[in-house]
Amino acid sequence: MTLRLMGANPCVTLYDGERATAYASIWRVDWSLRGAGQALVLGVPGRIRIIAPDLELGAWLGAEFNRHIRSVSADIAWSEPEFTIAPVRFDLDLGAGLSASADDVTVEITGPIERYLTRKDDYDLGGTPNILSTVWIPCREGRITVDGTQLAGSIRLDASQPMSSAFIAEAEVWCTADHPRK
Repeated sequence: MTLRLMGANPCVTLYDGERATAYASIWRVDWSLRGAGQALVLGVPGRIRIIAPDLELGAWLGAEFNRHIRSVSADIAWSEPEFTIAPVRFDLDLGAGLSASADDVTVEITGPIERYLTRKDDYDLGGTPNILSTVWIPCREGRITVDGTQLAGSIRLDASQPMSSAFIAEAEVWCTADHPRK
């Protein structure tokens, strides 16, 4: 097993009916094969933006992780990203939620419902199986604002499950399986 990344990756996907209208993935990388740092990946139909102070780390996160998000890729296909060098403000409170901003983008994920320790041993990232373990925290609210305007769409929330397209992933660990498990 090869450890690839440790950190946090709160995300929000907005929908208009069944169609994804936007997603934001905010990274706090505590350690990775490509170093530590923060990045914000924003996707809307026809446009992918990566905002980070370290473009090499941001590009790696986008190419190795975000481009393989299956839940939104039908509506927001991965395209050649636009890169912006800018700091990422990442304020995470596990009791209240996340507020993050980078360049002209602000993301808010609030109202944690529950906390779960999860593990998926076969998370497919472009044909490469990965092991993903994380503390997954579905939330009641999620918003993405660009240049002061809130993007269209709303999160999907089923509080009875609970499941949400606005969530915090903390203590996130990604590994590749070098050898079959015995």
